[in-house]
Amino acid sequence: MINFQRHRARWSWLPLTSSVVSILVLSAVPGAAADDEFFECTTELLDKGIATAEATAACSSARFPEELGNCVVDINNLTGIGAADALSVCERTRRPEEVANCTVDIHDGLLTASNTTAMEYCGRSLFPERYATCVVDLNDAAELAADDALTRCIRAGYRPWEIGPRL
Repeated sequence: MINFQRHRARWSWLPLTSSVVSILVLSAVPGAAADDEFFECTTELLDKGIATAEATAACSSARFPEELGNCVVDINNLTGIGAADALSVCERTRRPEEVANCTVDIHDGLLTASNTTAMEYCGRSLFPERYATCVVDLNDAAELAADDALTRCIRAGYRPWEIGPRL
């Protein structure tokens, strides 16, 4: 027979430890703390002229609402691309801040006018910042046209089937 009194004394510290661990884990999880990231996102989008229904839907469904708002604001402010166009790309990507950086880097590096193509390609890329580096470097080194550099870098992993030896 097990003596429960003896075992209870041995594990009496367990409830205290689990409470402390819970607090530490919750404080380390992004968004677990009550802050105003949804408020910030929504007000940023509304300030950029996005309709209330669209802004609230986008911010409420975003994994990281603050990054979504920053993405739209940065693209709009630094490239001149419309906020609605920026929102459509920023809300579809897993890395909204990288998409904004990518778009801004390409615009600063080689575009003279607003161009949504660069933003669309940045949104499609798995690694937007690396994609921007590819586009700008190809343009600088080989003096490719902007559209050619955008296309070549987005298809960087493409390999034609006919190149390999035939068996």
